[in-house]
Amino acid sequence: MARNIGIALALLALAVGSRIIYPMESLAIEVRADDLIPNTIFTNSMLVSLLVNVALITLAVVAAGNLKAVPSGWQNFMEWLIEWLYNLFKGINAEYAQRTFPVIATIFFLVILSNWFGLLPGVGSIGICHAAEQNETSMSEIRLAVSAPVDNILPPSPFAEGSKYIGCQAGEGIVPLFRSPSADLNFTLALALISVFYTLYLSISKLGAGYFGKFFNLNGVMSFVGILELISLLARIPAFTFRLFGNIFAGEVLLIVMIFLVPMVVPLPFYFFEVFVGFIQAFVFAVLTMAFIAIETQDHNEHH
Repeated sequence: MARNIGIALALLALAVGSRIIYPMESLAIEVRADDLIPNTIFTNSMLVSLLVNVALITLAVVAAGNLKAVPSGWQNFMEWLIEWLYNLFKGINAEYAQRTFPVIATIFFLVILSNWFGLLPGVGSIGICHAAEQNETSMSEIRLAVSAPVDNILPPSPFAEGSKYIGCQAGEGIVPLFRSPSADLNFTLALALISVFYTLYLSISKLGAGYFGKFFNLNGVMSFVGILELISLLARIPAFTFRLFGNIFAGEVLLIVMIFLVPMVVPLPFYFFEVFVGFIQAFVFAVLTMAFIAIETQDHNEHH
């Protein structure tokens, strides 16, 4: 009971925190990730990807740094989670569960933390100032900013008149410092390519040239069924890419719109929903990858 109350209070704090630091006078939604350093490809989603990786490494070191025969605390939770994931993958494909577990489990943890990072207050609203008319920022002009109407939370006197962002001057816009990697098509496309090509690598390693028999008939000509198989294989890349991106980006848009229209308590149920969606999308990505490995590593004759 106490744990449930704690979770509810934490989500309520997220909703209240978002009301404070999200812009309420204007609504701007960007599909493209923003460059944090001018004339580079270092984006805000890439920064969060690095932070998520550091968090994953830190959690792994903490869990495995002082192993005990009788686990407790964080070690106990991580052992339970790892065992649950392994048994799940083993139920899908017992032959490749042990070999592929490090890769697929890493994808699962990376995706779920990336999804949940986007729910934190400040993601998308804390950033750096830039001249709105120039749409770019030089390194000498970078200043930390928060996209909140200053009149709503602090007296306007310490800030430039007409500016909607704390720390920015009048007429300047804001480049968000943080963005969920899962809401960036580059990140989801990279994961999709890793999943598909890893599946192909395992399939060709096991079946050799016989793997391509599913695409060609005995005369070496691609059959109608082979064309469908090839289309099915290639379609997994956009399917993986847009399923993850679409669900996470749509969730962020939903939260921003709800906070913009009806702030404070009303967005709270949507936080519960997005926490669930973040888990489901990571779960589906990992399970589908394991399922495709099970299908593609079957002998062509066994498959039929």
